[in-house]
Order: sequence, then structure tokens, then C-alpha cells
Amino acid sequence: MSGRNSNMASHTDVGSQMSSPMAFIFVFNLLLGAGALALPAAFADAGWLVSTVLLVILCFASFVSASFMCEGMAIANVLQNVACPKKNDNVTETEQLLAGSANGLQLLKYEFSDYESDSDTEYYSNLSLQISQSQASLGGSRYSFRISKRIEMAEMAEIFFNKVGVVLFYVAVIIYLYGDLAIYTVAVPKSLANVSCIPDLRDEHNVTLCWNGVSHDAAYRIFVLIYVLCIGPFVFFNAQKTTLLQIFSSILRHTSFFIMVVIAIDRIMKHKHGVPKPQDVKPVIFDKIPDFIGVSVYCFMCQHSLPSFITPMKNQNRATPVLLSALAACLGIYAVVCYTATFSFENLEDVYTLNFANFGVIPIRYFLELYPVFCLTASYPIIGITLRNNLKTLFSKEEYPWLVDRVVFPLLTIIPPTIIGMCTENVEFLVSYTGAFSGAAIQYIIPACFVLLGRIKIKEVFGREASSVNKNHSVFSSNLWPVVLLVWAGCCMAFVLYYKINAAFFSDN
Repeated sequence: MSGRNSNMASHTDVGSQMSSPMAFIFVFNLLLGAGALALPAAFADAGWLVSTVLLVILCFASFVSASFMCEGMAIANVLQNVACPKKNDNVTETEQLLAGSANGLQLLKYEFSDYESDSDTEYYSNLSLQISQSQASLGGSRYSFRISKRIEMAEMAEIFFNKVGVVLFYVAVIIYLYGDLAIYTVAVPKSLANVSCIPDLRDEHNVTLCWNGVSHDAAYRIFVLIYVLCIGPFVFFNAQKTTLLQIFSSILRHTSFFIMVVIAIDRIMKHKHGVPKPQDVKPVIFDKIPDFIGVSVYCFMCQHSLPSFITPMKNQNRATPVLLSALAACLGIYAVVCYTATFSFENLEDVYTLNFANFGVIPIRYFLELYPVFCLTASYPIIGITLRNNLKTLFSKEEYPWLVDRVVFPLLTIIPPTIIGMCTENVEFLVSYTGAFSGAAIQYIIPACFVLLGRIKIKEVFGREASSVNKNHSVFSSNLWPVVLLVWAGCCMAFVLYYKINAAFFSDN
């Protein structure tokens, strides 16, 4: 990697500081997204017992992975500060560290001057060798592991991976993030069109009509444009600019799930029509387990957006409790919603809110039908900002002109999903192409590789003492944990692959 990549974080500004409660709300909103609506049906289909066990395991695996992301970001900050301190600073963090060793500082500055012509591997190898000669005066234990720069996953891949690994990383991230935005761009306008159109109103060609003779398809495309024009501008700013939107969305999410749980419990207590008998609810249905895992992977996905939340936190020592509490809160909500849904509806829809389409109280019915609009709308800017920042890093330029930085990259983020949304409204088609493979790679494989390679690099540069003083070090400090996570990812992919093959070739049997 040439010197042109050395300051990639400089063009992804951190933004204003964020409190721990706000970081919790951001992560919580990102977790409690579209996957939560598909989870009850998958939960019931796979069986309540095995689904409960797997849900806890998947939540725990996501927490392990998220803690690896925090450690990886801290290591990447340290390596980047060593490799490329700000030239306009009077005294850099690296110079303060090496102030007690003139020889060490001289060696390090020599490397800076030669950085433009060295590859990434050669650079870190030479740096490690030279610094090790003045290890005692280097004082790795005094180095700050604070996440001071927002380093996106793309830039972390540039730091930790070789060229092949970087290419594979971008393939996974681009597919996942663009797929996510395309799903949001389709699902929200589709929900709006379904609510606003009357299914029984058709013309002579049997085309569903909406208002003033406008067809359902035309209404859908109108809602696509309205949605993108309303929510797309948030992608031009930082994640912190969506604070009010996140708070409003969080209130709506809690209200929606509370109402659904209350209605489901009322159905169970009153033994209403369509409530299954307890003996008919199966504990284990093995053929549906891969489907449940595929849905659940998305329910606990937050790793790709952690740099936008953790970096601006005022107290980064609270990062682990914030992640743990957000994941635990979502796990609790998932469990309550899934259990009440399983024992209150004999037939669960793929999108849980559709089970309330015939609810007698019309305002509540419409509120629940529009819930997908609420939850996906709040996540769209976060996903978009993450994709925008990774695209900026992909082009590997230190500084961009204002027009390119503030206009071109946000448009590159928004336009492709919008085009897809105008061409199709088949959410299932988009989900199948987005794929659980890229999701599993981002949630499990990439963070595990980051922390394994990061721990090796930081020991080469600073010695074994450095990791022990990393305040953002994962609580899963043994290198066995990343290996376990990689094995788990392989198992998840195998289950999903089985499901895809089974659905494609044996669904009619």
C-alpha cells in the first residue's frame, strides 16, 4: 500500500461528541430493524426450543464480534498514528511517546521519509525491526489506544489485509451495504403504496388502482422518489446529524413492539380464533433451522456501523457496556415478541405486522402496518453514511475537492439503490442477492481477522506489553475466540447454503 493511503481517515471527519445513552440508541435502532419483523415466523417455523438456544448463541457471537471491532479500531488508530503522524502538529502523539529516545525517534522519522516507496508489508516489517532495537525507551505501555480517528472497516482492511483480502473485503461490504439500501428503498415505498391503495379497486385490465386512476406500480414509484428525496439528504451529513430522527424512531419502535406484544397476549388470554393449541407448537423443526439462522444474522448486525458510533463517544470506556446492553435489550425484545407471536397466531406472516391487518382498532392497525416505514427509515441514513465513507476510502485519496466530498460520494451512495427500487419491488429477490454470505462475512469473519492480524502487528511494533494496556481491548483476549468465531461463521454459511439449495431445487417436494 503506497503512501497515498496513509491519511485516509482525514476525509471522514468524526463529528460532534456523542454520549453513551445516545450511542446506545443508535446501536439499538440499527439492531431493531427489518430483521425483527421477519424473525417471529422463522422462530415459530424452526421450533421454539431450538430457536431460543440459537437466538442466545447468535446474540453472544455478535457481541464477541462487536468487541473485536472496537479492539481492531483502537489498534488501527495506533498503527496509523505511528505510520503517519500529522505533519502540522507541533508535537505529535508519536513524538511524545518517543521523546525519551532520540535514537528511536530518528529511526522512526527515517521510515516516514521512505514510506512513499515501500509496500505496506515491507513498511511494517522494517518499522517493527527498528523499533524493537529501542524497545525499552519506546514505552509501548505509554501509548494511547484511544479511538481518536474514525477508521471505517474499509480502511482497517487496508491496514490489516493483503491485496487479495482487501478485494474480498470490498466485495462483501459493497454487496451487503448496497443490498441493504436497495431493500430499504423498496420495502418502505411498497408499504406506503399498499396502505394507500385499495386492493379491490381495479381497471378493465385488472390493474390495481390507487388515487385518481393511478396504478399501484406508478404509486409505488412515486413513493420511491418521495422517500429518497426525504431521507436521502441525511447521507450528506454525519451520523450525529440524525440524532432527533434516531430518538423519534426509538420511541416509535418501543411503542410498536409494545402494542404487538399486548395484542398477542390478549389473543392468548381470550383464546381467540387462530390461536394455536400449546401441543401444536413444535419445539424443534430441523428443516427450518437454516432459515432461522439466515434471518437472525441480520437481526444482530451492527459491526459495519460501529466506527460511526464508537469513535465520537465521550467516554470510550463505556463502549463495551453500551454494546452489551444494546444487544441484550434487543435479545429480550426478540424473545418476548417471538414467544407471544408463536403462541398467539397459528399462521405467522413473513412480515409480522401483516398479522395485524384485520385488527379492529383502525388507527392501531395503520400504525402497525406503517411500522416498517418507521424502523427502516431511521436505519437508512446510518447504512448510507457507512457506505459513503467506505466508498471514499476505496478510492484511496487523501483529500477530495469539496464538491466531490460533499456531493459526488453521497450521490454515488443513493443513486444505485434508487435505480434498483424503480426497477423492482420484489424484496425477496433483493434479499437473495444481498445474501447471508456477505452478512456473515461482515459480522463474523472480518472482525475476527481484524483482531487476529491486529494483535500480531501491535506485538511486532510495540511488544507484548502493548495489548495489555489497550483500554479498548476485547474482553475475549484469547486468540482462541477469533478462531471459534471463524468456525461459527463457516457453520452459518453452510446452513444458509443448504437453505438456498433446498429452496431452489426441493421446495415443491
